[in-house]
Amino acid sequence: MLRGGRGAVAALRRAAGSRGAGGQGRGQALEPSLLRFLVCPLSKRPLRYDESTNELINEELGIAYPVIDGIPNMIPEAARTTRKKPPAGGSKETSGPAGPQQ
Repeated sequence: MLRGGRGAVAALRRAAGSRGAGGQGRGQALEPSLLRFLVCPLSKRPLRYDESTNELINEELGIAYPVIDGIPNMIPEAARTTRKKPPAGGSKETSGPAGPQQ
């Protein structure tokens, strides 16, 4: 999700224009200026960019959104879980990265 209106649109255009015709695949980093506009679609909180994994991390929810060709894929179903699962005898959590059902 984006916050910030025109500034966010301008940052997206700059990021798209800087890629050129020969995109570098999944390894292309996120444009740093975008990070201030992006928030988690589930919690509406800012995200942390992890350059080593090329993902946007939501520490609170324990999920990571992939960045593909410099574009964040912020669809909750595309996020991976970053927390370790509890032992088999532990309590079972019913909601995944998509959050509670409404």
